[in-house]
Amino acid sequence: MSPWFKYPTFDWKTRKAVVIGAGIAGCQMTYQLSNQGWHVTLIEQESEISQHASGNLAGVISPKMTSQPSISEGFYRDAFEYTLKQLDNLISSETPLDWYPCGMLQLNHNDSERQRWAELKARDFPQNFLQFLEQADTEHVAGIPCDYSSSYFPSAGFINPKSFCDALLANSNYELLNNTEVGEVYFTDSTWHVKDLQGQLLTSSEVIVVCTGKELAALPQSQHLQHTPVLGQTSLATVTEESEKLNCVICHEGYLTPRYDNKHVFGATFDRNFESISLTDEATTRNENQLKQYLSKWQQSLKHIENGHAAIRTTTPDRFPYVGGLPNCEFYQKSYESLKHGRVKEFFPDASYHQGLFMLGGLGARGLTTSGYCAQLLSDLISNEKPDAMLSTMHPARYLIRQLRRGRSIT
Repeated sequence: MSPWFKYPTFDWKTRKAVVIGAGIAGCQMTYQLSNQGWHVTLIEQESEISQHASGNLAGVISPKMTSQPSISEGFYRDAFEYTLKQLDNLISSETPLDWYPCGMLQLNHNDSERQRWAELKARDFPQNFLQFLEQADTEHVAGIPCDYSSSYFPSAGFINPKSFCDALLANSNYELLNNTEVGEVYFTDSTWHVKDLQGQLLTSSEVIVVCTGKELAALPQSQHLQHTPVLGQTSLATVTEESEKLNCVICHEGYLTPRYDNKHVFGATFDRNFESISLTDEATTRNENQLKQYLSKWQQSLKHIENGHAAIRTTTPDRFPYVGGLPNCEFYQKSYESLKHGRVKEFFPDASYHQGLFMLGGLGARGLTTSGYCAQLLSDLISNEKPDAMLSTMHPARYLIRQLRRGRSIT
């Protein structure tokens, strides 16, 4: 591992941690730390958990494939398989969970998808992971009229995110501070202290994990993180006699779920660099137009359509999340500045961090699939398990290093 991505061995005096943010990332982090013997104080600014990007009625859990083997495909496949095992464990513990492993069809709705489909077919995949269906078989699996061939993931499905978060916390050792907005985080005597907006001390801990979604760069220690806010809105359609024949999740440019709570969830819009959140009829019209374009016969069976849920998701330039310790930017500037000369063979000191301050963020639109795997890797790191090589790919300092290589200042 490169010195700028190395981590020290931690010497915690207690196994108490603070997690800021109770969406799917924060709940996964709480669950994973609890499973490794930690007690967590979970801080959430809303009155209930899972209210922002994790607030949809239903979301999809599925892998993301590339034409040829890649780091990205390996990450999403590992995360997908990890999450399936986690869901099985939660169900085995008799925890209530609205998870529907009904399968997912990725339609070959354009030239790019058809080309990827052809290249994926040339590779060898287990039938229980991925199948390649012609148009007639796609229509048979879907249960509704469909004009495309597809990639079929039989173990994928959809879940109610709130039930997922509830199930994780039901199996965690934690205290929830809701209706609590963090105003300041500061470090003294090897301990982090958290104050609210009124300056009242909330809690103190050696370890803090920031899981604040769209506000991942709100702290001074995380302001360097490159990210793009993306506004997404889903829409809801009331189930009809014809529409409920849909058997599985279907993905094209967006996604569509079978019946859940007498509704179909579909969408979502993808609007970059939006900072404000509002439900709009215009966004639902765009979602409906996607259905008309790719599933026109099924769309005609719908009667009542309404706005669903809107939230901002945070993406990173390379689409990998930020998972790991928050770096000391001044140390990076001083210690690794000579990388601009291409001096990769000279001695460099190991990285320096804001001791005990960690990040799990930038999950984008696939946080339901990837958050558990990422939280496990981070929990292992905090608990002094051997760091996984994937942590270098998701390191919160990776863009600092890229800037330094290009001769740019980072402080």
